[in-house]
Amino acid sequence: MGHQPVQYLASDGGANSRIWMQIVADILQAPIQLLKGHPGSSLGAAWAAAIGTGQTKDWSGVGVFVEHGEALHPNPGNAAIYESGYRRFRDVYESLKHLNRGRP
Repeated sequence: MGHQPVQYLASDGGANSRIWMQIVADILQAPIQLLKGHPGSSLGAAWAAAIGTGQTKDWSGVGVFVEHGEALHPNPGNAAIYESGYRRFRDVYESLKHLNRGRP
């Protein structure tokens, strides 16, 4: 969509795994801000509805429902490892895709 993210927030599910969140931070090479006590995606849906119905004008008020937890910072040394693995994955994927052409 042409917009660069300026902040990454994580809650629920995978955010409960510190290891997984560190991997995400390393791949993105950006900090991940974990949220504590976040009620989940229902908060985003409810706030979007509030904006859509004119109950509020922007996202700034949603912060009263969210508490920041630990922030995980990227390890620059891991970026090359993940990039190399991704390149290998893409190469294998493209090779398999070409093998499957014309098959149901």
